[in-house]
Amino acid sequence: MKTPLLAAAALLVLASFPAAAQLPGGVIVVTAEQVEQIRQSARATQASANPARPSVNAPIISVPPGTPPYALNLEHRNAKAPASQHPATAEIVMVLDGAGTIITGGTLVNPITAANGNISGSDIAGGTVLHAMKGDIVFVPQQTPHQMIPDAGGTLVLATLHVPRTAEPAPVAGKPPATPKLVNRAADLPAMTEKARAAVATSPRFFGGDTILALPPYRMGLEYRSPKGIASVHKNDAEYMYVLEGEGVIVAGGTVVNPKDTGANIDGDAISGGTDIRMKKGDWIFVPKGVPHIAKSDGAFVLATLHVF
Repeated sequence: MKTPLLAAAALLVLASFPAAAQLPGGVIVVTAEQVEQIRQSARATQASANPARPSVNAPIISVPPGTPPYALNLEHRNAKAPASQHPATAEIVMVLDGAGTIITGGTLVNPITAANGNISGSDIAGGTVLHAMKGDIVFVPQQTPHQMIPDAGGTLVLATLHVPRTAEPAPVAGKPPATPKLVNRAADLPAMTEKARAAVATSPRFFGGDTILALPPYRMGLEYRSPKGIASVHKNDAEYMYVLEGEGVIVAGGTVVNPKDTGANIDGDAISGGTDIRMKKGDWIFVPKGVPHIAKSDGAFVLATLHVF
């Protein structure tokens, strides 16, 4: 529980960060410019902190009340902070800017368990060391110690998202277990994008795709969107989309035209009465489950997409 003084300070810090645009149906949009404002506000908060704070967190997207807690946060790090281990959530870590070391695995040094079950430690012994740069993305499984340390004299700016995960999902009859993919390098994205672009011409789904990260049941996919697109309603999951390259339009809300129930989704030819949202590189959008949406390009439009359950 926060004391009144600490609670007031927390509200003052949150008030300094730009608010996301919330649209009908709980759709949330945050532009690249707003993310940069959040970053600069976090940097200023960190620079003025006394005592010094090695890391400052700020919300990018806080999902509406009544939906699962898939909050997307920005972390501005300029020094070594404690290591962490989350027993009930996995964590996606995207490097927005800067460079540093991401250590995963091993054992926490001097572990301390918080009231919420999360564990922190002063260091990690025996972990796997990855030097990460802008555009790199890492998926940290639950119960895995991890620590993010900026390069000496620099900063490490991250977008982080926790997703519920306490065990491996139950196997599906007749299907082999999905192979986890826990690291994707920015240097690999151009080849992945070209592969997806080439697949668009023959894709029945009106986009070409590839896997960025995978930790079942979660998968972050790269999607190269075509001009037509296909309308969808996800019955069981919400969706995050991040624009990697290009520009396009995401239509959200309204009603699906010629709906077809495919089981987990309702697909259709178009959307009637939705809101057109023009998006460009660096923009984020969160679409809650049950909300019709369609992504269309008028050129190159490359998305990183993640369904959250």
